[in-house]
Amino acid sequence: MTNRGRPPLLSDETILEKAFEAFAAKGFDAVSVRALNAELGLSHEAISRRFGPKSELFRSAVAHGVQNVIADFNDEISRLGPANDLDRLRATLRAFMVVSSRQPVLGEMLHHESITEAQREILIGENGLGGLIANTVELLHRLYESGTIRETKIREIWFLAQGAAGPLRFRQFSQMFDPIDGPMKSDEHLERMADVIVRGILV
Repeated sequence: MTNRGRPPLLSDETILEKAFEAFAAKGFDAVSVRALNAELGLSHEAISRRFGPKSELFRSAVAHGVQNVIADFNDEISRLGPANDLDRLRATLRAFMVVSSRQPVLGEMLHHESITEAQREILIGENGLGGLIANTVELLHRLYESGTIRETKIREIWFLAQGAAGPLRFRQFSQMFDPIDGPMKSDEHLERMADVIVRGILV
């Protein structure tokens, strides 16, 4: 027997995922917690009672989203088992492309024009994403110091990999090239793009 009129019980994870998507799509200011409650079928104070004011909901949603992305990224790296720094860079590029196509919400939030620098700092600085970026910077520096690659900026790597992941994110658009290239094979595309970027910075 159901309790009519009682709001459904939703897990914290479900609420935070929905909030993360809303902040990424609309930016902080445009998100209405009341509207989010209504969309989830909750009473109008339910989310605030559970997570506090909108600023704390943002912080909790970001922590949840970033941690999922990092876990996914680390799983990809572990699966690839890179043997040396150059292999590690190639694996990092491939993992970044996979994760950014599989979990695009983080990228959408980072790139959203209404996200402030303070909010972007929460995204990058509080939940491990900054550490992942720092590790990649260190990897690029080691490869440069060893004479393996040209001096390469993390910004260049970030946006090259974002662009290379495009066909995985926008598959219907990508299919317009099928009559010329044939159907895209995801693994083959990932390998080719990682190789193209690495070859482009090799000495």
